[in-house]
Amino acid sequence: MKQYALLLAVMTLSAGGCMGQKSVDQQDLRRQIGQKLMIDLRHFCAQGSSAQCKTDLTELPKEFSDAITQLHLGGVILFANNLKDTHQIRRLTADLQQASSDGLPLLIGIDQEGGRVARLPTSEFPAFAGNMAIGATLASSGTRYATEVGQAIAQQLKSLGINLNFAPSVDVNNNPANPVINARSFGDKAAAVAWAGGAMLSAMQNAGVLGTVKHFPGHGDTHVDSHTGLPLVEHDRATVEAVDLYPFRQLIKQHQPALVMTAHIQYPALDNSSLITKSGEAVIKPATLSRAILTDLLREDMGFDGIIITDALNMAGISQFFDPAQAVIETFAAGADIALMPYEIKTPSDIAALQVLIDQVVTAVQQGKLNSAEIAESAQRVTRLRQQLSTQTPPLVLPDQQRLAQDLHLEQQLAQASLTVVGTNKLKLPLNFAALKLHLIAPDQTKCQSWLQALKHWGVQPLAVTCSDLTSSEQNQALAQIKQADLVLGSLISPAQSAAELGVLADLQALPAMKLTVSEQKQLLVQLVQQAKKLAKKTVMVSLRTPYELADFADSADVRLATYSYNQKPQTAERPFSGPAYDAVIGFLLGNVQAQGQLPVSLTTEDKSIERR
Repeated sequence: MKQYALLLAVMTLSAGGCMGQKSVDQQDLRRQIGQKLMIDLRHFCAQGSSAQCKTDLTELPKEFSDAITQLHLGGVILFANNLKDTHQIRRLTADLQQASSDGLPLLIGIDQEGGRVARLPTSEFPAFAGNMAIGATLASSGTRYATEVGQAIAQQLKSLGINLNFAPSVDVNNNPANPVINARSFGDKAAAVAWAGGAMLSAMQNAGVLGTVKHFPGHGDTHVDSHTGLPLVEHDRATVEAVDLYPFRQLIKQHQPALVMTAHIQYPALDNSSLITKSGEAVIKPATLSRAILTDLLREDMGFDGIIITDALNMAGISQFFDPAQAVIETFAAGADIALMPYEIKTPSDIAALQVLIDQVVTAVQQGKLNSAEIAESAQRVTRLRQQLSTQTPPLVLPDQQRLAQDLHLEQQLAQASLTVVGTNKLKLPLNFAALKLHLIAPDQTKCQSWLQALKHWGVQPLAVTCSDLTSSEQNQALAQIKQADLVLGSLISPAQSAAELGVLADLQALPAMKLTVSEQKQLLVQLVQQAKKLAKKTVMVSLRTPYELADFADSADVRLATYSYNQKPQTAERPFSGPAYDAVIGFLLGNVQAQGQLPVSLTTEDKSIERR
């Protein structure tokens, strides 16, 4: 604390005097800038360097509490690192609210999209199957699951004191190679994405949680993850309007989202002007830093009057090109209301550096680089949103165990309703497992256990069961087991995890290296299923994430199934690795579950034809 106080004193003195002696106008300007900043607090170490700090922040330290109050910060974002169990989360959010500088609720945000992007502990808060699974149910169930999952997520968040969700994603995933959106999208048809996204947004906001539509103006047709680089979308203006912008226009018009989140993506059809990077090079402005996109298009043309918030500014799509202060100043000049995560704040030194960043923004206003009236108007938008939260009638929050039971039931219903048969089913069902020798091929050993638990769930005992996983390049044992089997069930998780699922790029970099990449795993699985087919075995192929790889099994699998998710349920002694998707697949093969899902995306087969069910 002494280190923090000393650094803060040095910084404030260097800015022209102690904080208490500043003019009223400058104090008000600093308050406005603080309102427009949202920080993360994933880690905190009272001593040591930021690079070395790995300690999860689960209790609010005085240093952070003081910074929130003294810098008039408008909000914070929480990650899985901060969220361990119900009691701890409620204590943390209550302490955060106590730190508010003006008595209004802080914006406490989270990425709780469902599916693979979920920060709450799944032992108490099921994540459901995600947006692409919901997209698969639209034909049979309309917006039932978009609505019910939106309501359920809002109930989860409200019960914990979290009032802002950075969801839903309304990106139109029309690029099968998209490394970061993929199953986070409702599908590849703009109208369907808008339909489902609008239902989920309204359900969340009606339940008392602020919703965010993202990633404006659309992250669906990219092959670069903006966590790791700067994507470029080369659509012409007509395509941008018909595809990328369509869901945003519809939701703004019909559902009044509280926030829109920007994307760190270059869209030359919308703005081909450039900025000079910190290395002195000129780059096309990413949408996050583009006034033509945020103010002229989103604010004026599309009529959005809510809060424009950036995606995290410490993502490589911004941070590798621009210093934090430059990024904040440029996005404020572009029209953003809230700059999210200018950089990771882990230590007292980082907190002091945030004060310096505010000084730099103040200087930008004084030098005319930023319009003081626009800053004041923007800060007032944030304040009005916080005032809106303070006047809400508290919605009904279910008791924890009742909510959990309902969530688990909904998770299982969605897994079954979204299960999709891709192409033609050539397998005669139901299968009599008791008369079959089964060989499973799974992405890893825990997924082997999930398949075994699903068999147990349905009371099925095959003649014999073996399982090989794709984490090893060893094929001989798998081939020997395939030769002994009657039925081969292969499963794959593709593409690889992205930083969005884990939290930030650092988490992705910290993952242990796999013996085989996801691409190599897929190649191995294709070879094994083809070999099983040559041996006249019954073959089943299951996609446990995005279904695009199923096109490569069109000739080798008797039936291809898409689940869009591989979530595992809260662990129990009886079912340590069970999951609703695995239960749904085995139930289908037994004739107990109908596969009513329809592909929400198109698959291109080797002969370039398009598969849609």
